[in-house]
Amino acid sequence: MNENDLLQRLTRLLGREAFIEGRRVCVVDILRDGPTLVLREIGAGRMQDNLYGQARRRAPRHFQIPLLSEVRHEPHPVARQLMTDEEAAVLMGLLSGKTEGL
Repeated sequence: MNENDLLQRLTRLLGREAFIEGRRVCVVDILRDGPTLVLREIGAGRMQDNLYGQARRRAPRHFQIPLLSEVRHEPHPVARQLMTDEEAAVLMGLLSGKTEGL
């Protein structure tokens, strides 16, 4: 698998939105480690404390979602909801090392 090809394809997910488990989220970053998707919750800020535990501002929640499921060798269910069928097939091809015809 060529890591650069994988990361290049994953950057296409940046900015995608989805409604997952009652939360509207948006992909805001891709971390090489994993790789991992970073999702930001839209429209629901929570209080963020400073170093002294005092509430200072409202900030959106962020979630880190691994690209692959820990249970099976397939995309994580949350990551899968952010992809088309074609994108998921290409992703699995890249992860399997079968990149012919892509």
